[in-house]
Amino acid sequence: MTQEMNQEPRKRAGLPGIALALAALLGAAACSSPRLVVASDLANPPFAWVDDAGEPRGRDVEMTQLLADALERELVWRPMPFDQLLDAVESGAVDVAVATLGRTPEREARLPFTRTYYRTSISVVVRRGAGEPTTVADLAGRTVSAGRGTTSEDAARLHLATSTIAEPSAKGDTSLDRLLSREVDALVLDTPNARALVDLHPTALTLLAPPLTEEHYAIPVRKDDPNLLAALNAALEQLDTTGQLAELNERHDLP
Repeated sequence: MTQEMNQEPRKRAGLPGIALALAALLGAAACSSPRLVVASDLANPPFAWVDDAGEPRGRDVEMTQLLADALERELVWRPMPFDQLLDAVESGAVDVAVATLGRTPEREARLPFTRTYYRTSISVVVRRGAGEPTTVADLAGRTVSAGRGTTSEDAARLHLATSTIAEPSAKGDTSLDRLLSREVDALVLDTPNARALVDLHPTALTLLAPPLTEEHYAIPVRKDDPNLLAALNAALEQLDTTGQLAELNERHDLP
């Protein structure tokens, strides 16, 4: 994977009136940088991934391109591990991070976030079968897996306080491998990913209901560019108003 993935700005479509609404903001933001440098792990389909040709794809990739078009900036993807994203924005190494980052008080204490662009939840995946958990209460005393440093881990620690949070696999096994091999009893993760796992293994896995908590995806923005934050918020509002965010969700089979 290349260190940076550049995408030229495209002719804007479907954003009527946004140029006038953002003229002052975009002027200042565009002058400070002709590029929009975006950090992402690009490893979370259907939101973002890299195809066989090395090109970023996915719902959030398409949304970010629309935002870059609205700001009249060249979009540059900077791939990096998930746990480095906020540090990269905080240091000013990138302008923003787009990687299904849930807005939390702890994260907002570090960086300003845009308005929510996707509302979802955090769910629990368990095995089907006799003796397996069928409610959240059944997870008491059991071992659950959640991504280190994620809002899923926060939700697990808050809502599954009597469960044990598994350490990362010493063998490098995936969370799904650990669940299917009975090394852990449940996975805590964003609901779209949870549903995708269940769809792949419908006879072996199921979702517990209800979800543990809500999740609001938003975009962290470098602190020293308030014009960029305002411009992104205005562009996101326009995408929402015109139904383009909903179209992206539908196209990628997201509720």
